[in-house]
This record gives sequence, C-alpha cells and structure tokens, in this order.
Amino acid sequence: MRPARTIGIIAALGFAGFVFYSLLHTEPVRVVTPRLDRTGASASIAGAVENTSSSEQAIDLEIRYYDPHGRQIGTDTVKVDHLGSGETRKFAGPPRMLPDGASYSIYLNHGRNAYGN
Repeated sequence: MRPARTIGIIAALGFAGFVFYSLLHTEPVRVVTPRLDRTGASASIAGAVENTSSSEQAIDLEIRYYDPHGRQIGTDTVKVDHLGSGETRKFAGPPRMLPDGASYSIYLNHGRNAYGN
C-alpha cells in the first residue's frame, strides 16, 4: 500500500471515530428508566433524568401520549430545575386516563436557542 493511501485511511477512521464519539455525548441531559405506571384506571409516566454535562441544567420534559393507532391524545410538561452536574433526579408526570395500548414519547426541551426557535 502506498503511504498516501495509508494516511488517508487512518485520517478517515479517525474522523469517523470522532463523529461517533461526538454523537454519543451531544445531549447534556438524558432520560433513564422511563416507565408507564398504571394505578387503577389512571396511568402516569415516571423515570429519572441524569445530567451528563459539567454544568447545572434546567429542562422541561414534554411527555406526549398516543392512542393505539399512533394519534396524539395529550401532552404534559414536567419542569426540572437546578439539576447539578452528574446528578440524577426522579420525575413523574400527572395521572391521566389512558386507553389500553397507549404509548408515549418524552421530548427534552432546553428552551430557545440563539436563533429564537
């Protein structure tokens, strides 16, 4: 193999490794152990959030509920303020009447960016 080709392959592998590493560490807060807790006829979303950054974070968890056909049927917002670096804190959404087979998603809202959106 020619030296130029070897250098090119090493550079490409290094770049790919950097991109993979960056993608693993892009979100400063992550949701851990999310679950749907049912109590009688009502249900709520519970879990924990972990701050993986080196600074304090404030975040809104937007919980979106979907019926068994995938249509959105509700939204709740849970505020998490003053989450210290490395801290893990439990959260729980308010109880809701959800149909059997309902699902959910959790969106981490960090607020507006520098461009206003």
